[in-house]
Amino acid sequence: MASTSCFLHQSTARLAAIAVKVSPAAAAYGEAANVFGKAKKNTDFVAYSGEGFKLMIPAKWNPSKEREFPGQVLRYEDNFDATSNLSVIINPTTKKTITDYGSPEEFLSQVGFLLGQQSYGGKTDSEGGFESDAVATANVLESSAPVVDGKQYYSITVLTRTADGDEGGKHQLITATVADGKLYVCKAQAGDKRWFKGAKKFVENAAGSFSVA
Repeated sequence: MASTSCFLHQSTARLAAIAVKVSPAAAAYGEAANVFGKAKKNTDFVAYSGEGFKLMIPAKWNPSKEREFPGQVLRYEDNFDATSNLSVIINPTTKKTITDYGSPEEFLSQVGFLLGQQSYGGKTDSEGGFESDAVATANVLESSAPVVDGKQYYSITVLTRTADGDEGGKHQLITATVADGKLYVCKAQAGDKRWFKGAKKFVENAAGSFSVA
């Protein structure tokens, strides 16, 4: 019995030694890289599905009852700063596709109310934004016309500034498309100061995730 007990003790010790040697490698490859476990969830965003559309909403943003625009069906805002928010607007249209509105800049000139009370003048960043006597300026920083799942979208990034210099301006990202006789628009924004303090990621991902069935 003594020899058997000794053998078991030695075998257990050897297995323990092997386990100790393996565990660092397993941690480095399996745990840290998350190869063997479940895929890590993106806790920064929450999936949202509405009537005919879906998008990812920043997890720390809350729903808001405020309705800024005609046809607005959804509004979420940052818990700590209401300037950071997103809206989804759906309105009827006679257009068959988003390109029927013209270029992204021409489309923006037709939905200038999204940028504030002053209508957008249709000028690009290099052309100076609003007229010189207007109370605000709006510069198109970037625009594109991606096709996603066979559907044409317009994606437009605008920097607006108000006369009072609030937040140093606002970064407004607009994603729009046309489907089944309706114009779908997602507008996500953040103030200039918070944009460079981390809000950029949330606004860009929210606007970029917007899609219509």
